[in-house]
Amino acid sequence: MPAVKKKAAKRPGRRPGRPAGATGDRTRERVLGAAAETFARRGLAGTSVRDIARQARIRVSTLYHYFASKEALYEEVQQRVHAQVREIVVQALGESGDLRATTRKALGDLFDLFVENRAYVQLGCRTMLESPPRAASDARIADRWLGLTEGQLKPAELRGQVKNIDPVLFMITVDALVHWHIVNDGVYRRMLGKGLDDPAVAARVREHVIQVALRTLGLD
Repeated sequence: MPAVKKKAAKRPGRRPGRPAGATGDRTRERVLGAAAETFARRGLAGTSVRDIARQARIRVSTLYHYFASKEALYEEVQQRVHAQVREIVVQALGESGDLRATTRKALGDLFDLFVENRAYVQLGCRTMLESPPRAASDARIADRWLGLTEGQLKPAELRGQVKNIDPVLFMITVDALVHWHIVNDGVYRRMLGKGLDDPAVAARVREHVIQVALRTLGLD
């Protein structure tokens, strides 16, 4: 009597075309890193999916397993930067009740994040210069400092602990300070002989940015 073949058990399903497991996660992270660098250099309009795939050392078809379009990938990169900035602000708010310490930590950690991720700085500058303005990006930048400006600065102002300042303009000023000082790395090299990859120069610039913000608030 012939043996009866057993049917192979069906494996749990997953979304077609989306790699699963640690390997898939690592590839996705590599794509996001490559996209951030490429968008920073070329902007959204000047970047193709093929450019990003080449930077990530994968096939274009593999990239499409993770992201439906160039625009979807661009939005994911923006969300990634925003999430990291928000985490810095939220963590600073949760660690200290002292406004001066909170502001110092938030600004210092923000500066460190952008120094370590220079592509974020270039990407931020390009995003702001795009025409027409991207409403979603504008909203994210405003939201970066919402907890600090509304949760901390406004009550402190009412108590007379800080100067009467426009929180929106303060937020934009801080964002501009961090971005502009980091994007001017070449100026430091010409004038100081070293750039922000030198720990002493980075610490000097970092402290300057913090002090400008603290003086603006009257917390120096």
